[in-house]
Amino acid sequence: MRSFKWILFGALLGVAALPYLLFQQQELPAGTSLRSPDFEYSEARLLIDRTLWDEATEQTLRSHQIFDTILQEIESAESFVIADFFLWNPWRGAVEASGDLRPLAEELAEALIRKRIQNPDMPILVITDPINRIYGDHAPEYYMRLAGAGIPVVFTDLSQLPDSNRIYAPQAWFWSQYLPAEKADSDTRLIPNPFNSKGEKLTLAELGRMLYFKANHRKVLVTGRPSTAPRALIGSFNPADGSANHSNIATLVDGAVAIYAAHSELDVAEWSSANSQQVQGELKQQVAQTISKIRQRLPEVDSLPEARVGVSRVAWRSEGAIQDTLVAQLNQATVGTRVDAAVFYFSDRRIVKAFTEAIQRGAQVRLLLDANRDAFGREKNGIPNREVAAELMELSSEGGVDVRWAATHGEQYHAKVLRVVGLRQDILCLGSANWTRRNLGNLNLEANLLFQDAAELGQEFDSYFETLWSNTDGYEESLPYADWAEIGWSLRWKTWLYRFQEWSGASTF
Repeated sequence: MRSFKWILFGALLGVAALPYLLFQQQELPAGTSLRSPDFEYSEARLLIDRTLWDEATEQTLRSHQIFDTILQEIESAESFVIADFFLWNPWRGAVEASGDLRPLAEELAEALIRKRIQNPDMPILVITDPINRIYGDHAPEYYMRLAGAGIPVVFTDLSQLPDSNRIYAPQAWFWSQYLPAEKADSDTRLIPNPFNSKGEKLTLAELGRMLYFKANHRKVLVTGRPSTAPRALIGSFNPADGSANHSNIATLVDGAVAIYAAHSELDVAEWSSANSQQVQGELKQQVAQTISKIRQRLPEVDSLPEARVGVSRVAWRSEGAIQDTLVAQLNQATVGTRVDAAVFYFSDRRIVKAFTEAIQRGAQVRLLLDANRDAFGREKNGIPNREVAAELMELSSEGGVDVRWAATHGEQYHAKVLRVVGLRQDILCLGSANWTRRNLGNLNLEANLLFQDAAELGQEFDSYFETLWSNTDGYEESLPYADWAEIGWSLRWKTWLYRFQEWSGASTF
């Protein structure tokens, strides 16, 4: 009897392990993990969204430089528009009752539809993540209005991307082959809607797709004009109503890098739209025509001139190339180097190691981090930022590191920026990528820009960062490390959990 139990246990263990043995990771598709040459530009602007709490008037003060510029860029576009945004929906999470949020999602949709009416022949292409239809058929109605206006909407085909969730993905891949097809009957909708409490419940299949934790996390707008160079707006901003109060950073830059970005985006649209289910409405053919029209209005990537030596320059980085760039810059930091970082999520072990070694070499490091306590009206537990901050602050006795927390009031400090200034370095790297395994490990789709020797742009960021770090504008925009420092048993168990979540991908960061 005992031997039978061991045989049964071994059989069950073998069945559980089989999916992991057979599972094969996807390769990244075209247009991803790109490292462009350095390009020159004639104009670059730093765009900042800030949310401040005015103690005197007990009011929230907001600046929407990024979104206002997006609307202006769409209005002034003359030859094409490509819009690729991760979160683009009206859902407000647990703060749905609040009327104090700008309706970003609807405003952006209306701006694109107005552009289509003003210029019916200009190609306009929308790319977004299937989270905005909750991995099923829950898309806000303006997506259908966009399609009805002749603007093709492509939901990124996440099945073409590698899987970040090491525990769930192999099991889901293996056992889904033996499950019956999903029913359309509403009785199968059993799961409460996690994004929209008033929305329709989810099916088990929609929940299953959500648990892969995969995403097109880019935030990119590229616009064309026949008389001047195209322009690209790239940063951390999502046009989602629930994100309306978040603090974000982006840049608007013209020239060859915008052309390079456009080609990458067109590649994403091309392989995603090969599956007609990823296209809103019946516009698969129109997607192909729109891609073709935009490509005809762009030079080939191989023909783009590289920057001359000694000038301000910018380069496109996406997916894993972002991680390589961050590590390479930190690896050069030494005595006399200033490293400032403003980050929403910080957990990637390669980046932690690079910061540790930079501090040990004598670089002066300042980290302005979100405390990871707020998520669309819900309270979070501080993972991973507080645990990584505690790890790096152990080096503070060497005098090379300090951490402050963004002083948020329900919103998120959503920036993702590295600034390094030293004897041979003057760089600014920013964009969509959080500093996590999922964002930097060739798993999500991400888009960043690397500026080098961009004195004016760098100085603008320096001024902004110093204002928040020192609270010199008269508002409390940052808090000392001690205010949210993790210590004792809380730090230990959260560190274990963070490291497991980072390794496994079984998390939302």
